[in-house]
Amino acid sequence: MSTPFDAPQHSGSTRTRLNSVPADGGGGGGGGTDVDTQRLDEAANALVELRGDTENVDNSADDDCLSASRGLNKHSAGGMAEAGSWATAGSLVTMDVRWGSQVLNLKSLLQEISDKLHTTSGHYTRTEQEEQARQHSISTPFG
Repeated sequence: MSTPFDAPQHSGSTRTRLNSVPADGGGGGGGGTDVDTQRLDEAANALVELRGDTENVDNSADDDCLSASRGLNKHSAGGMAEAGSWATAGSLVTMDVRWGSQVLNLKSLLQEISDKLHTTSGHYTRTEQEEQARQHSISTPFG
């Protein structure tokens, strides 16, 4: 599978292509960078949605683990295995706590990435507007 970061194979030299212009388009600083801010915003919003879905899955897992733990201890003394409780019940609770910690970490990462995408989109939009205003303010002798 090829990605935009793969280096094309050339005999005698190695070139890396990072979202660059085609070889026949030349190199050098002539062109601009086109950024689709709508796609950045869509990606950020999808991450926000995924974050919400993650929370729903976490809540369901919490309910299932606690229900299973209670079910295992329903006909026992509860508490430590030595007191007649199922050792698995405590392990389920421990696993649920660990799961919850990982979910919090994932949600934090999703939010951070989403925030950065929104910020990047805003910066590109503002820069584009400033550049357009600058271009319109330039007066030339040609009218």
